Amino acid sequence: MSWFLIAVAFVAAVVSYKLIQGLRFKFPPGPRPKPIVGNLYDIKPVRFRCYYEWAQTYGPIISVWIGSILNVVVSSAELAKEVLKEHDQKLADRHRNRSTEAFSRNGQDLIWADYGPHYVKVRKVCTLELFTPKRLESLRPIREDEVTAMVESVFRDCNLPENRAKGLQLRKYLGAVAFNNITRLAFGKRFMNAEGVVDDQGLEFKAIVSNGLKLGASLSIAEHIPWLRWMFPADEKAFAEHGARRDRLTRAIMEEHTLARQKSSGAKQHFVDALLTLKDQYDLSEDTIIGLLWDMITAGMDTTAITAEHVSCGLSLKNF
Repeated sequence: MSWFLIAVAFVAAVVSYKLIQGLRFKFPPGPRPKPIVGNLYDIKPVRFRCYYEWAQTYGPIISVWIGSILNVVVSSAELAKEVLKEHDQKLADRHRNRSTEAFSRNGQDLIWADYGPHYVKVRKVCTLELFTPKRLESLRPIREDEVTAMVESVFRDCNLPENRAKGLQLRKYLGAVAFNNITRLAFGKRFMNAEGVVDDQGLEFKAIVSNGLKLGASLSIAEHIPWLRWMFPADEKAFAEHGARRDRLTRAIMEEHTLARQKSSGAKQHFVDALLTLKDQYDLSEDTIIGLLWDMITAGMDTTAITAEHVSCGLSLKNF
């Protein structure tokens, strides 16, 4: 019986593929997809470079099939503005795989939220409260402090006897400054001291991030082909344990900030304090607050990875 179902599913996939191919003129141009897997095997490990190369061939807006799921990729600032600002109501929904479904609590954050009242509310919080010019300017000393610390660290390492006349890879320095920036802006605390030693909460934070990446990467190719998911069940226990671990750390930090506000009778500008003080005004659930904090961390990590990739293409510091 199972082989019959597989055969039926395969035939349905081929038929669907042919129908889609017949309608491709309605989609933006892009690399020709293969049956079932789409462009999965055409995407290079550094995805943004791959999309850039395709944009040179097919134009600034392209169709990319991740399995049976269509992704439209834009590669210009003008189109990004049109997608994210002018037509956000139509294009806000993003496909969630099983890992993002679990990590976002079914879209209770902003990145993975479906368009609707919840999306409108959390976007309003971000636009009117979290990312205002006034708040970002008030957090500027943190960013300047971390960049200064990075420059001092590079200078100090350049002058070590064993590093004289040798090149220094900037990847680890960029990683450190991004790690400290993200944790200080989002959680209001520095997990790493001036000597680069990470405290217990920082080690737990790093372990959670690493485990989240591992869980996301562990999903099979069927994750991109929804009608095959029944053949490749996800490890629900692992996802649940990861979510609980992430929430424990975040709640502990939130509790620290709540106690600090009660003692000082005032809120800091850090995002965790801002969200906790806005909780009642915007009717934010704890899941939403945790989701928004980790949205910021995820976005920061992505930016760091892309920046480090650019830098590693050939930049280094050398002390002559």
